[in-house]
Amino acid sequence: MNGFSLSKEQLDAATSSKSHLLIIAPPGCGKTEVLAHRAAHQIGHLERNQRVLALTFTKRARSNLEERLRSVLGHTKARRQIVVHNLHGFATQVVLGHGRTIGLDMNELVLPKTSTMRRAMEAAGRGSAMYEAERVLSEIKRAPLSDAEVLTAIRQRVPTQAIELAERVERSRQETNQLHYDDLLRHAQRLLRIPAIARLYQAHFNAVLIDEFQDLSMQQLDLALLSCTSRRTFAGDPLQGIYSWAGAAPAEVEAEVQRTCGQPIRLRESYRSSPKVLDVVNAVSEQVYPGSSLVSAQSQLWPGGGYSAALVLSDGAAEAEVLRRVARSIMERAPEASIGIITRAGWRRKNIDSAFAEETAFLVRRWDLAIDDPGIVALIQSTVATLPHGSSIGNARLAVLKSLDPADVDARELVDDAFDTLEQGEAASAKVAVKSIKSFDPKQSVGPGVHLLNAHTGKGQQFDWVFAIGLEEGHLPGRRNSAGDALAEEQRVLLVMLSRARHGLVVTGTRMTDGAYGPYQATPSRWWSGLGLQHSSTASDIEAHLDADLTAAAPKT
Repeated sequence: MNGFSLSKEQLDAATSSKSHLLIIAPPGCGKTEVLAHRAAHQIGHLERNQRVLALTFTKRARSNLEERLRSVLGHTKARRQIVVHNLHGFATQVVLGHGRTIGLDMNELVLPKTSTMRRAMEAAGRGSAMYEAERVLSEIKRAPLSDAEVLTAIRQRVPTQAIELAERVERSRQETNQLHYDDLLRHAQRLLRIPAIARLYQAHFNAVLIDEFQDLSMQQLDLALLSCTSRRTFAGDPLQGIYSWAGAAPAEVEAEVQRTCGQPIRLRESYRSSPKVLDVVNAVSEQVYPGSSLVSAQSQLWPGGGYSAALVLSDGAAEAEVLRRVARSIMERAPEASIGIITRAGWRRKNIDSAFAEETAFLVRRWDLAIDDPGIVALIQSTVATLPHGSSIGNARLAVLKSLDPADVDARELVDDAFDTLEQGEAASAKVAVKSIKSFDPKQSVGPGVHLLNAHTGKGQQFDWVFAIGLEEGHLPGRRNSAGDALAEEQRVLLVMLSRARHGLVVTGTRMTDGAYGPYQATPSRWWSGLGLQHSSTASDIEAHLDADLTAAAPKT
């Protein structure tokens, strides 16, 4: 058991006697800790050979919850009585276990990677129709249709170049026995709608915990509901719903969950953010949903009340130079600090990535590179250490893949991507190649150093310092998302970015930005003025704060 003491509102949520419970947990309110204690509470209701199922939305969220479960329950109890999957992993397990029931050829079934769909589109036709074809296939496959029914649904659409491309891709997929990510969910839903199969899971799982419910599609919600009928706990925050482009239906899901669970328990105390950070977060959350402000649970513990500011730089190159200078200042004064440099889109980070590429004074991790993933790096290093000297990189790849759970499609993809990077080097063997990998602590989802990432990747994470980059029209909000529901979601993306910060938060904007036809004058984001931040064009005030306050230890959650 860990030494973390739950607050009254957290304890009420973790130990609620309700069989079906909805917990509204804004960022920093201890959601993962509450879920871990909720799992411990639900263990008391298990019968012989039953377990608790915990479903998360991403691989990183799964790792975070597993770590917290081990701290609350201990390694042995957590392993024996709790099963943690992300949704694609759970769907894959269902398909691999029962696919023959719906006529799938399991002998040569090819599991997907994120790049599988895009490569299939490029092979079938390329062109501007690809994106619409992908959207159509994704939309159709959000229902529990058979392969034949998918083809019928495509043919029922008004014929266009995109529809023709979608049909070619789907026919090729079926002929080669290849699954795409949407097929995993679709087939798992079909299988769990077979009463005999559903009863197997419902008998095995006496309780299910669903993390980040607002990011679920209705199909994913159906999978969660079908897996367990006895005791259901949903946790998340509708103001953090930023995945509609991937099929998430936050309003519909929340309405369905409330029909099952009734009125939610709401957490309102923030244990993550300093008062000054929380002021900025609250300024945005109140615009998104009035009355949603959080209070700092430990305001007296933050040196100087934390820090928040805005930097206005001339262009992307100047911005990158200042960020590197400030990052060095932070790391010199607080070597254990974590710094998240977060953009809405990857293209906006181009200058910044280049500026930090050769940094050696501290660790720099790019979250879009599998070779920088701490868990994947640790797995590769430990496996390669057992191989004979002279083993090739290709043999090492096979050995690492063999060690993985076949249902862990996300990890398999990361391993493949990491080895693709290793093979681009000139190392003569796997052991030599592994020596070039940066070493991160696999026990820390966020360790000391600089972390370069986008908003969606960083969801659920926290950093001592956050630099929210590029508050300019065209980036945040993006050009394609400047009206209606899409604009509302962009504002939630901003909220996600800001709420990653613990001690310090700095937002940036530039006067000039790069476009397809060269530099042009940037327009500040429509949300810039509502943040209530003091503006600066230099890093000197941040460094002054560091000299005054950062030597004191900020509280840890």
